[in-house]
Amino acid sequence: MADLYALDLAFDLLDTTPDDVLTEVRRQLTSPDGLLSARGPAWRVGGMLVGAFAPTDRGGWALTVRQEVHEDQLPDLEDLLLLLAPHVRPPGPVGRLRHYEHESPDLLVLREGRVVQLALDPR
Repeated sequence: MADLYALDLAFDLLDTTPDDVLTEVRRQLTSPDGLLSARGPAWRVGGMLVGAFAPTDRGGWALTVRQEVHEDQLPDLEDLLLLLAPHVRPPGPVGRLRHYEHESPDLLVLREGRVVQLALDPR
């Protein structure tokens, strides 16, 4: 059994986000070994793997990503989200994480500078 997850992220970064943080986001999106760099059809989770990062009309930056991540990459994902947490506008939900065999995802929420994974009620 593969331990793959569908990762969906969608949030805005403040216009005061430091250049080194923006550079890290771009590296993760474009580097061959970047956590957010896969493109094209997903292997196990279905759909397409995408990543977009662009300035917003309100100032700041918008990030939208759909990736397939292995459980070994989850600590790197948490590190990236912790790096971004102080710059997310507004704090709160930032995405979802779903094991490829499960029907419902867990919600990823930034609370008090930490990433919290909340299981959604399957009712």
